[in-house]
Amino acid sequence: MPEPILQRSPLARFAPDGAARGDPECRVIAYERAFLGYINLRGRDASFLEAARRVLGVALPLEPNAVIRAGESTVCWLGPDEWLLVVPGAQEARVAADLREALGDTFAAVTQIGSGQTAIVLQGECVRELLAKDCPLDLDAAVFLSGRCAQTRLAKAAILLRPLEGDAMELIVRRSFADYLWLWLADAGAEYGLRHVPPPHD
Repeated sequence: MPEPILQRSPLARFAPDGAARGDPECRVIAYERAFLGYINLRGRDASFLEAARRVLGVALPLEPNAVIRAGESTVCWLGPDEWLLVVPGAQEARVAADLREALGDTFAAVTQIGSGQTAIVLQGECVRELLAKDCPLDLDAAVFLSGRCAQTRLAKAAILLRPLEGDAMELIVRRSFADYLWLWLADAGAEYGLRHVPPPHD
C-alpha cells in the first residue's frame, strides 16, 4: 500500500519559542496559520455573482480591497473580477467543487491554490511599525483597518496583507517565499522582542 501523504508546513523547521504573553520585552508575537484552504475565484457577470452567492451564503464584496466573513471562510477582494477565498483546509476541495458545479458554463475560473500558500499572523503594539520597515502601504490604523486587505510587498516578497481585530495583522504569502519572509521578520522584529509562539488553538 502507498504511504499516506503527510502535510508539512513551510515553516515547520522554526520551532516556537514558547509563551510570550505577559513578557514586557515582547512587543510582537508571530505564528503561522498552516494548512488553510485557498481558492482563487474569477468572474464578472451577474450569473457568476449569483452562483457564488448561493454557494458561499454571502455576496462577493465588490468594493475594492474589502474583506467579508462567510461562516468559517473569508472572502478577499483582489480585483474587479478576482477574489481569494480562505477556507478551512479540509473544506477547500468541497467548496471548489460546489463552486464549479454552481457556475456550470458561466465564464469563470475556480483555482485551488491551498498547497502553495500559508498565513503568518503578527500581533502586538509594534506590528505596524515593524511592517513599515519595508512595506510601501500607508499602515496607519485610521486608514488601513479591519475589514480591508491589500496586495503589496514586504521585503521584496509579494503578500496579501489584512488587519485583524485589535493589533494583529495577517500576511498571506506564497510557500516558496515563506521561509525567507519568516527570517526577515525575525531579524527586523528583534528590536521589538518578537517571539514565535504556537497558534492559539494549540
